[in-house]
Order: sequence, then C-alpha cells, then structure tokens
Amino acid sequence: MILEAAARVFVRHGYARATTNRIAEAAGISVGSLYQYFPSKDAIAVEILRRYRETLLALVHKHLDGVGEATLEPVVRALLGALLRAEGIEPALHRVLIEQVLRTSARGEISGFEERLEGALADAIRNANGALFGRDPDTTSFVLVRAILGAVHAAVVDRPNLNGPALVDELTRLVVRFLAP
Repeated sequence: MILEAAARVFVRHGYARATTNRIAEAAGISVGSLYQYFPSKDAIAVEILRRYRETLLALVHKHLDGVGEATLEPVVRALLGALLRAEGIEPALHRVLIEQVLRTSARGEISGFEERLEGALADAIRNANGALFGRDPDTTSFVLVRAILGAVHAAVVDRPNLNGPALVDELTRLVVRFLAP
C-alpha cells in the first residue's frame, strides 16, 4: 500500500516534490504510520527498487533457463526487450529510481544486484553445451551485465527516444557477437 502510493506520487509529482506527507496521504495513512515502516522517502524509493530488481532477477532466470547455442539470439532478444520495457514498472518510475537511487549515494543500499545477474549469466554460459569453450564465464558475464545495464540505464534516463526495438536489435547483436565462439 505505501510502496504503491509512493510510486504514484513519485511519477505524478517527481522525486524532488514528493514528500512523506504526500505519500502518506496517497496511501491513506498518517505520516506517523508511514514512519513506522520507512524513515524517509529515500528508504521508500530504495525498497521499490529492491523489489523491482527481485522481479527482474526472476525474469532473467526464467529466460536463461536452458539457453543453448541454437536458442541464444531469441533468448537474448526477449530478455533485452523485457529489460528495456522495464517489466512490471511504470517507465516514469523506472527513470525516477535510476536517477534518484542508482545515480546517488543510496546505490550502496541496494548492492549485490549486478553480481546476482552476473552469477545467473555465468551459470547459463557454463551450461551452454560448450558453445563458449575457452571463455571465462565470470569475466564474460561481468562485461555483459555491466555493458547492458549501462546502456539500458542511459536509454531510460538520458535518451528515452532510443528505448525501443532498434536498441533491442543493437544490444542483441552486441551480446550474440560477443558470445560467438
């Protein structure tokens, strides 16, 4: 209830104009009740992002399950499309979370996401029937995760007009060629 209300307030008023009073009002609770759960709007934003990232991790695991050389391109395309569409999150909220949490000192409060993505991808690379023989799965997954997240975050925040099928095509080519044996 509080998180959903906060998301609406962040989108409607922008992060800077969102206040705990506005969030409490949108949630239909007193500000004192809100403070029992969250000490600040920053803590609320961090929790929204944390939950969203858990959803993304589940999506990544689902897409990577059983990926092999023959299915690499369609799986990569579907996964990147899902990431760029910000599955399960309002695009304006996605932008707020990137700008206000990921690009600030609050980033440390949500650490571990990239590493978990890297682990999932490294496991998929290890299980890809030798298609990537000779490559270090940990280094390969580090490079891919950081490159893709950097491009996705930049598209969402800095160049939303690029956030579409053409970007999915370019990122798919980048990943598939990078992973080519």
